[in-house]
Amino acid sequence: MMRLRNSRIKGRWRFAFMLLLLLSLSACVNVPRATQVESALRYLPEQGEQLLNQQAPVFWITDYVIEHNRIGSVQATSDRDLFIDPNRPVIYAEQRRFSTAKGDYTNLIYRLQFAEVPDGYAPFYLTAGKNVGLLVVITLGSAGQPLLYTTVHTCGCYLAVIPTSYLPNEMYPTGWDKQRQTVFGESLPAYLDLGAAAAEQARVHIRIRPDTHRVSDLWLAATALSPQPSLRIPLQALASLKQVPLDNGETTSFYVDSGPRAGYVKGSHKTRERILMSWWTLDWNIGQDKYLGTDRHDGPVFYTSLKPWARQASDMRDFAKFLHYWGWDL
Repeated sequence: MMRLRNSRIKGRWRFAFMLLLLLSLSACVNVPRATQVESALRYLPEQGEQLLNQQAPVFWITDYVIEHNRIGSVQATSDRDLFIDPNRPVIYAEQRRFSTAKGDYTNLIYRLQFAEVPDGYAPFYLTAGKNVGLLVVITLGSAGQPLLYTTVHTCGCYLAVIPTSYLPNEMYPTGWDKQRQTVFGESLPAYLDLGAAAAEQARVHIRIRPDTHRVSDLWLAATALSPQPSLRIPLQALASLKQVPLDNGETTSFYVDSGPRAGYVKGSHKTRERILMSWWTLDWNIGQDKYLGTDRHDGPVFYTSLKPWARQASDMRDFAKFLHYWGWDL
């Protein structure tokens, strides 16, 4: 009788464990709602001669009447109190270089900031929190052609890598399907043909889902052919996030300067992810938005795999090693 009771207790614990794990994973996916481009606001990057301006994507924001869905800029009322102002949108951008045994490459990095992923329970968003962001990285070859489009949230989650027709087939991961790819519930392209796009002077457009700020689609189109409402958005140096102006004439950093949270975004606390995921990912700061360092000695580890043993290998600060981990042979 005692053995039967112990067996039942163990079975219930196993069931509870699996239920909690499934809940955390399903919450992470958050099955997408349908969105329509027709009801979206286009953010057009400001024109300019700089490479960052010429290659910057067009961003489509649906449900833009809700403030937390709009792209904003980082503002500060004190050294500790920072927030995202949706009425002053900015694309934070920077150009970086990296090399591999096969060649030299340039990354164009674009960072978007949003006020929050809302909390609440219907729907339930695992990533609920404030001062959240999205990164888009365009990898250019030595001749300046886009080879890869990489999108990832500033916590390192929801990574997607999309190759273009300029990338040689031998550099693809083994078995790569060029049709579509599924990224935690979102269907995204797995290949972009830039040959026809060059003739049409098209650029990449990115649709961003409401509330979660997930990338829900990515495509090529000419910017002048759409009747949708548009807003011109300036580019600002990514480094300016470390010098956010204060009312007293001084500046403060968007990131924590010291201590165990050094390099993490001020005000970015992901309570739900900490409760449901920190124990099995072995990271107390799981899901918190952070600074993307320039190398492995700059800022916190920007890992893109939840496997604790792959933390260093999937670190985007070392972009060449990051690509190799995910199977891209550049």
